[in-house]
Amino acid sequence: MNQPNFQCMNLKELRRYVLTHREDIAAFHAYIDRSKSEGRMITINPNDDNWEEKVKHIIIKNEILKNQE
Repeated sequence: MNQPNFQCMNLKELRRYVLTHREDIAAFHAYIDRSKSEGRMITINPNDDNWEEKVKHIIIKNEILKNQE
């Protein structure tokens, strides 16, 4: 079977592909890399006293962007 071209898929299509082909590790890595590059993934520093506020801010920002699509 040929490997799909993940670069031609948008993030939503790639996510759907990963969820239906959970054994495809290359697809999973492509999804994680794309999510990080598009700012969809966040990292939390548990030593940061303001981590909760930063997460709330990111969630609000993502909701605004989502509503603009």
